[in-house]
Amino acid sequence: MTASRILRALLMRLAWLAVASLIAFGSAGVVAAMQHQPASAGRPELTFAGDEAARPALNAATDELGALADEVDVLGALARQALTTVVGGDLDVLQTLIAGGTAQLAVVDRQAAELRAAVAGVPGMGSNSALTVSGDLRRRHQGLVATIGLTVGLDADWGAFTGRALDAARLTTLLGRHDEETAAAAKEGSAANYEEALAMLDRSDATVAEARSLAERLGETADVSTLITWLDRNAEYDSALRSLYQSLVDARGRITDKVRAAFVAETEARARLPQDLRGMVVIMAEVAQGGLNQAVISIEKVRGSLSAALQVQADLEAGVTLPE
Repeated sequence: MTASRILRALLMRLAWLAVASLIAFGSAGVVAAMQHQPASAGRPELTFAGDEAARPALNAATDELGALADEVDVLGALARQALTTVVGGDLDVLQTLIAGGTAQLAVVDRQAAELRAAVAGVPGMGSNSALTVSGDLRRRHQGLVATIGLTVGLDADWGAFTGRALDAARLTTLLGRHDEETAAAAKEGSAANYEEALAMLDRSDATVAEARSLAERLGETADVSTLITWLDRNAEYDSALRSLYQSLVDARGRITDKVRAAFVAETEARARLPQDLRGMVVIMAEVAQGGLNQAVISIEKVRGSLSAALQVQADLEAGVTLPE
């Protein structure tokens, strides 16, 4: 074989090797392209149209979420004010706050419906959304979907809260009224107006009876043992005071053995009365533990969940990478 023929054969082999290499690289490129996921961050052009349609709707739904969070904030503020008012026993202020809270709850319900409609109206979020919408926008939508229904149950919580709040405030008023009525009876008795004193003690008895009725209702959800003890001791004193005044009426102003025994019983019963109003604080704390605080906590939990959801939306919109 001549040198020229050998050289030609070598060149032919090199040419075929180059062609084979090109074919191999080209095939690898085709395979890689076919394995690429349409919704991955590597090919935003494939989800551009879907993203452009979904993004404004997601922003609008996020605005609705923010508005809902604001309305729940208002409801929470009213609930906290009402809880504070319960201890003071100001029924007029409490009723105003409860009416305002009930109206605000209706606003919350309407805003929750607006959010629900806005989330449902985001385009491209069907079963094939992974093919047409980028992962970040799909995660934003999923986060918004998770907020739907967060306010469900607030109606029941508010209803339970307002019922207990009114009972507790009414109870505070009754306890204060009882002290005033019994003090007024004692004043009349000190002036020897025993018949008038006995009539005023009838009012004290009626007030204690009403307070007991409330205590029984509150006792279904609260520890009212301190309250019952307070009522028992005051009822015992009222009874001792009544016996003293009735014995004086019967004795027609004379100091008899019955009068002396009634006086001793009144003194002992008075010594068992609470010395100040610190017991009232304990009573109201026990009532609050039975549901008032829990209702406020439920509202606060919803507020916290809405705030957290808003933060996630802000992070995703800003391009912050969040853990799966």
